[in-house]
Amino acid sequence: MAMSDTYAAASRPAMKAFRKAIERFVWPALVPLGLLAAWEVAVRALHIRSIILPPPSEIIEVMAARYDLILTHLWPSLYLTLAGFALSVAGGVAVAILITWSSALRKGFYPMIIVSQVVPKISIAPLFVVWFGTGTLSSLLLAFLIAFFPMTINSAMGFQSVDEDIHRMARTFMGSRWQIFWKIQLPHALPFIFSGMKISITLAIIGVIVSEFVASQEGIGYLIKLAGGLLDTPLMMAAITALSLSGLLLYWIIAEAERAAIYWQPASDWGAGGQG
Repeated sequence: MAMSDTYAAASRPAMKAFRKAIERFVWPALVPLGLLAAWEVAVRALHIRSIILPPPSEIIEVMAARYDLILTHLWPSLYLTLAGFALSVAGGVAVAILITWSSALRKGFYPMIIVSQVVPKISIAPLFVVWFGTGTLSSLLLAFLIAFFPMTINSAMGFQSVDEDIHRMARTFMGSRWQIFWKIQLPHALPFIFSGMKISITLAIIGVIVSEFVASQEGIGYLIKLAGGLLDTPLMMAAITALSLSGLLLYWIIAEAERAAIYWQPASDWGAGGQG
């Protein structure tokens, strides 16, 4: 009896890890696979032409056959996405620190930040092309502009989330403003910052694609527009699929970084541990 109890106790951690792996990897994969299977069956059964809606199998075939073309256009989009995202993170956190520390700056910056978000970005893209040309600069700046807002607001919320009693206690123990920020405010803000990063990376992709739609001779947005003009729906869907998988990978990388950085907080789905 004792041996069976010992065996059961020893097997519990393994079973728990197994169930956790299923919840984290298997279930998230089953739903997309089920939807893809239903899509394939529906297209075949209803005899829908590829120019209208190609089946997933045909999209995969196009991705395999024309991977060189897709990768050629995917890399510039990813490069600009990452560059715009990095600028939005650095700029958003910096502005969040400023508006947290100074009420005067907060009153001055907040209206500008809100206005920058209210204006439709598709209307700004042609202006950026006029101002900065059809090169990478206009795409980079549009990606930064779109991704900047959630980084700033989330980071500011995080820095302001520290309880005032903790602030008073830290000042009582002669903590300097920098020490209070580094040891108290920043750890409290990390979940909010990572939440902003996960939103910003997706918005940065949108900014780059919008810019490539307007005026560009390379990039996955240009390839989608080109394929649409040629009525090559399978190629268009293959480019969209490659872009979606790349965005999913970038989101996952940030979620895993959050899981490692905020080790004291239980992680939720996709490693998300912050405030939404």
